Amino acid sequence: MVLRSAVAAAALISAQGAFAAESAQIQNKAGGMPQDEMSLPAITVTGRLSTATTEGTGSYTTGQTSLATHLPLSSQETPQAVTVITRQRMDDQQLDSVQGVLENTTGVTSYQSDSERTSFYSRGFLINNVQHDGIPTVVGDIVNGSGIGSIDTAFYDRVEVVRGGSGLVTGTGNPSAAINLVRKRPAPEFSAAVSLAAGSWDTHRGMADISTPLTEDGRIRARMVGTYQDGHSYIDGYKPQRKAVYGIIEADLTPATTVSLGYDYQDITPKGSTWGGLPLWFSDGTQAGYGRGKNYAQDWSHWNNTLKTAFAAIEHRFGKDWSVRAMVNQYRTEFDAELLGLVGRPDRATGLGSYPYGAYPTALASSGHSRQNTVDVMASGPFELLGRQHELVLGATSSRREASQQDIAPFYAGFAPVNVYDLGSAYPRPDFDARASVPTRTRIKQNGVYSAARFSLTESLKLIGGGRFSNYEIDDNVGGTSVHYKKSDEFTPYAGAIYQIDKTYSAYVSHTGIFNPQTDHRDSKGNVLTPSKGKTEEIGLKGAYLDGRLNASVALFETNLDNAAQMVAGTYTPGGAQAYKGTDGTKSRGVELDLQGQLAPGWNMYAGLAHFTAQDGDGGRLNSQIPRTTAQFFTTYQLPGGWRKLTLGGGVKWQSRFYQAPNTGTSSLGGEQSSHALMSLLARYAITKQTNVAINLNNVFDKKYALQKGDFDTVSYGPPRNVMVTLNYNY
Repeated sequence: MVLRSAVAAAALISAQGAFAAESAQIQNKAGGMPQDEMSLPAITVTGRLSTATTEGTGSYTTGQTSLATHLPLSSQETPQAVTVITRQRMDDQQLDSVQGVLENTTGVTSYQSDSERTSFYSRGFLINNVQHDGIPTVVGDIVNGSGIGSIDTAFYDRVEVVRGGSGLVTGTGNPSAAINLVRKRPAPEFSAAVSLAAGSWDTHRGMADISTPLTEDGRIRARMVGTYQDGHSYIDGYKPQRKAVYGIIEADLTPATTVSLGYDYQDITPKGSTWGGLPLWFSDGTQAGYGRGKNYAQDWSHWNNTLKTAFAAIEHRFGKDWSVRAMVNQYRTEFDAELLGLVGRPDRATGLGSYPYGAYPTALASSGHSRQNTVDVMASGPFELLGRQHELVLGATSSRREASQQDIAPFYAGFAPVNVYDLGSAYPRPDFDARASVPTRTRIKQNGVYSAARFSLTESLKLIGGGRFSNYEIDDNVGGTSVHYKKSDEFTPYAGAIYQIDKTYSAYVSHTGIFNPQTDHRDSKGNVLTPSKGKTEEIGLKGAYLDGRLNASVALFETNLDNAAQMVAGTYTPGGAQAYKGTDGTKSRGVELDLQGQLAPGWNMYAGLAHFTAQDGDGGRLNSQIPRTTAQFFTTYQLPGGWRKLTLGGGVKWQSRFYQAPNTGTSSLGGEQSSHALMSLLARYAITKQTNVAINLNNVFDKKYALQKGDFDTVSYGPPRNVMVTLNYNY
């Protein structure tokens, strides 16, 4: 089970158990056993999904989400575009990292600079809104590599994504999307799951998940999840490795009061980490090409990250469906990186070159740590007004983040050019200790109060209004140069209207304000940019079919943003990172379509299409390094009759071209990747009622494609065809 919303908390356990029993004859956790091998009678599911929990339902959708407004609403009742990646879908597609989840989410695109740095975009803007169980968390940026891409998903019941502005629930952030990682919770009955997987490049993965009551009546219960993954990679010399553990204890102090205490730890320790790609251009102006696994990282190259979270929560449910929840969260990170990359333009004939041409090894080192403490208190429930029932939520959030790091700016590690036709030579570790480092100290304090209400104007028309008053303060010191910025009582409005056309369809319109402190972007002096401001307007149509087990939506949006961070070509911070400036007039508009859920018993489907156009304040193409159009499709089907032990699935992801324009951002000569599609397949066989084996095949047609092309005039490629075999046992 997972963290429940405030309003549905009292009924979560019984509702989730009832639905799991109803849907067990369709597809149990072991992978879809036939009815005659189940202890439960044959039941036809006709009830509507009523809870947010997805674990055990076998579904590709959820009954409700509170990510957009803090109100527990179904997708059809939410006046924004929402996608939920459920536990079942993560298991089906082996989406064992947050990067894998987001790369399979409608309207989200990834930009992978190298083996460790992946940034995510939606509607043309960088995603910098991340929550754990509804609590905003600063997870770092793409510069120091402490972002969310490598986070293991074994801890989570679902990943919720709401696209557009999210200032009501996060206070700050880009008008891109907000991501909520919702943890699993302990159940009052014992359950256990174990999986072992092996695949291409000697990849091995293990996962164990145990939930147990600690008292006979189940009032005190606990859950622990652990994972370990290692192996090699399609990239020469690169060995990714990560291990993680999560534990939680939950207790019902009274029938109306629940407390929980938890901790999670993730240790990401890759060897042979890459930094950027390989030189894209020869000195004669022609493009270079490489095998997908070519790499110049060394044995000593590494980019280690440790992520630790401790949290505690208490929830009390009053009469008349009111509840109050308080949650305390501490999030800590540590990272350490020593890297070597290649930049330059080698000679086409020899692969070498003489100064200023040739591919030269460039080194960098960075280390640091951060700590963020967050407290959130929220009350919610219904109220009567003018003869109708309405819903109200109000709350307050306070957080403080302190971060410290030391950066050794990129430097040429040697003046002898490297032969790009022979990248296997070893390069000794530079004496990083002998070089000067640039210290950075950052302290960010945020607090705010928020409220939202859903008014039932008529049986068909609902109005959601609310807002957030935020206080933001940053003290930043880079290499001895200090900057202080403070903004008080910044109001972020939220408004939405939903009209229920009939039992199936609803139409909506929404307006969200934007206030985005740009702590991840600095100018040429190393100073943090002041916040950007703007608004997003959205209209859409939603449909709920089969009693809510299949949800569809179409959304049209437009965003206007001022003082948005914009790259300054060829300019860098004192720490060696890309420098930015703030510009007015940034615009984005587009359309998104989404379909997720169950078409028929045993048949799940997910499909999405997103397209946007965007320009920066100078009229240029905004973030041209990400595709403008993406499409996704994935489905699984449990065969009928005597073949019911077998489930088959498959999907495809397609994206339009992307490019780096010459003399923009980090590129001098540019680069382009054409549109392409990737196909995946799944086969799962239920050996017994509790055991199944699954085979996942990715990039079926072995398509060669670039992850990035033109960043610092380099190129890096995505993985070739690969396979993973997983043995699952559930008790």
